[in-house]
Amino acid sequence: MNKAKSSNRELLLKAALQKIPCDLTIENIQLINVITGEIYPAEVDVFDGIIVRVRSPKEPLTLASLETFNGQQGFLLPGFIDSHMHVESSMMVPLHLSQAIVPWGTTAICSDPHEIANVMGHKGVKFMLDNASLSSLRQYVLAPSCVPSVPGLESSGADFFAEDIAQILDMEGVIGIAELMDFVNIIEHEARMRDILEVGIERNTFLQGHAPRLTGKALAAYRLAGPESDHESTTAIEVNEKLRNGFHVNMRVNSFVDNLDDLLEGVKDHQWLDFVSFCTDDVHAADLYQYGHINRVVATAIRAGMKPLVAIKLATINAAREFGFKDLGAIAPGYQADFQIVENLSFEKAPMSVFVGGQQVAKNGLYLRTNEQTTRVSFPNTVSIPQIESPKDFWLKAPEDLPRFEVAALKPSPGGFLNEINWIELPVKNGHISIEGRCDMCFCAVINRYNNRKMSVCILENPQLKKGAYGSTVAHDSHNLVILYKDFEDAYRVAKTLEKTGGGICVVEDQKIKGLLELPAAGLMSPLPVKELSEQIEVTEQAVRTVCDNSTSLLYAALFSLACLPGVVVTDYGIVDGAKQIIIEPFREVAQPHQDLSS
Repeated sequence: MNKAKSSNRELLLKAALQKIPCDLTIENIQLINVITGEIYPAEVDVFDGIIVRVRSPKEPLTLASLETFNGQQGFLLPGFIDSHMHVESSMMVPLHLSQAIVPWGTTAICSDPHEIANVMGHKGVKFMLDNASLSSLRQYVLAPSCVPSVPGLESSGADFFAEDIAQILDMEGVIGIAELMDFVNIIEHEARMRDILEVGIERNTFLQGHAPRLTGKALAAYRLAGPESDHESTTAIEVNEKLRNGFHVNMRVNSFVDNLDDLLEGVKDHQWLDFVSFCTDDVHAADLYQYGHINRVVATAIRAGMKPLVAIKLATINAAREFGFKDLGAIAPGYQADFQIVENLSFEKAPMSVFVGGQQVAKNGLYLRTNEQTTRVSFPNTVSIPQIESPKDFWLKAPEDLPRFEVAALKPSPGGFLNEINWIELPVKNGHISIEGRCDMCFCAVINRYNNRKMSVCILENPQLKKGAYGSTVAHDSHNLVILYKDFEDAYRVAKTLEKTGGGICVVEDQKIKGLLELPAAGLMSPLPVKELSEQIEVTEQAVRTVCDNSTSLLYAALFSLACLPGVVVTDYGIVDGAKQIIIEPFREVAQPHQDLSS
């Protein structure tokens, strides 16, 4: 059982019995009871951050509380809980994330710091915990299980084994093992993943799953191995099958994915939704600033036809129960006084008030803790790319031992989310593959940024990039430097710029920098708070769209190297078949000699 906080039980009993005054009473509200599904007038009494009494307004206090708060006839409901997110994907440090999402009604998150763990190992995890402790948001952390996500197919800045997971589980604020992404090796009972799972099973801690497109006997085997949840469903069929197999399903809306309507179809005929909650996974600061956080997921569900009380339950007590929290997610005696007051149940706007531990921390979208410590981020430069010495390093060199060959090009599969291989003949010029005149192609380079000199180059077919170059050190999950480019000089300029800044996102055209978002904290995060950062994100995204399609996301490059996806990706090792977890050779021989166009 997890508990958010322990208090003096004797004093709590005295406060409930009115032998001593309570600290706070919330009055003039309509209470949303997520346990019974009712809405009714109530008053809520709080002592030492804990709810000690929920009573009818007709039953007055015998001892006046030290403070009374008028809810102005709003709806009082528990604070929202994000059941799975990566703080680093917000591009903010944990303290600034708190300042960004608490005003939207989120009072707790369960986060996986595997982004920074892949860059900086234990030191990165420790930074996230320490920085989070400065905030009013309850930030619970899970030990990153897959660092790197698929060993032998990619390299990162650290390698975690069972002993590393055990050490992190001993850190205060760590409540389980984070998404177990290496589903192939988990199913096959491979030694590394078996040992990591055993650490969690022996401690009876939460094991978070990650099972994209797993089905049938593979899905059953994955559940038997230990993972309890999944947030990777993309279809109604997936949602239904995972729930029937005993998984807790986290439905998500974020900066990459918004197909909640489809996911909800998977539960439309279900009597009970106790094993469903909401998450965001990956949301950057500009989206948080403009649209909000879990409230955005709740609002999307309501617009899709879900009853507001059901959506609220999924975002509160269901998420708390998923992780075994007995004192979060509801408004009743013994629960933490984490709640919000909203004007209506559309969740399209920020709450009127947000409380954490019985303290008001936000009002009408404004964060009230202005005296919180300002974060000064001092990180070493984590971008080391000595293998990049000239624009020629971005050539895709033709094989010298094949008289005629085809090149493996990554092409979006039907639906567009995953890639597949398309074999195609391309000309050779001066010893490297040429795509001159091909508006339907660009190059993609994945450059190890942890000083091991690995690098791979491949062809992308039908990419959103049309000219210049665009690169990012935000590149799930190992966060190597990924650059999409049409021009070798532009790619070189992107690489050298991000090497100097310590990471970020850079756009170059005609050797001129068109946009630059500096992320010096592990190449993932900025020291800026949400408003200033969101402004920089919007400017940089517009720069991305000058070299890509008009609708291209700032994070378009971030998923091309995600080796745990069941499609074809490219890592610093080369082209990878994520489903089979094998390297695909970039060239294959065909029958007749290939023409060299060199003069």
